[in-house]
Amino acid sequence: MAKIKTTAVDIHLAPVQDGPSVEDILRELGGRRGAILAALRDMVMSLPGVDERAVYDGFCQEWTPAYYVEGSKARRQLFHVHDFPSGLRGTIFVGVRTLQPVLLDAGPISPRMKIAIEETPGNRTKQVRVPLKTLKDAAAFCEMVRVKWEFEQGRIGR
Repeated sequence: MAKIKTTAVDIHLAPVQDGPSVEDILRELGGRRGAILAALRDMVMSLPGVDERAVYDGFCQEWTPAYYVEGSKARRQLFHVHDFPSGLRGTIFVGVRTLQPVLLDAGPISPRMKIAIEETPGNRTKQVRVPLKTLKDAAAFCEMVRVKWEFEQGRIGR
């Protein structure tokens, strides 16, 4: 992803007007990682009401693609993706008492994703981090995102 230094690193994932687009990030990424991120993007953008934007992650000091949806109460981030030297990683925020039980009960969520949810520490909200090394990884991660999308739309859980 585009490494751009800034002095305003006090906000973890802040949308900024002057940053690159997700298209710019995909073009720069290229290769296998670009193909995996593009496939994940295509799957997620097929869900109604999903919006994408590049946000600046002050902790990692990079621009990263993030995906949002209007929920029943507020606009929510579905997930974001980082390009680390070790590979792509998707991060999804999961409420321990709200979304986690829904994800763990959802039939289409792979056992590997359920283990990642259960093993991620957190008392209120977890940052479930999933390596995205293959298209199969992206599809399994997308299934978790789809369930979160349904949850945020008020279609399941609550």
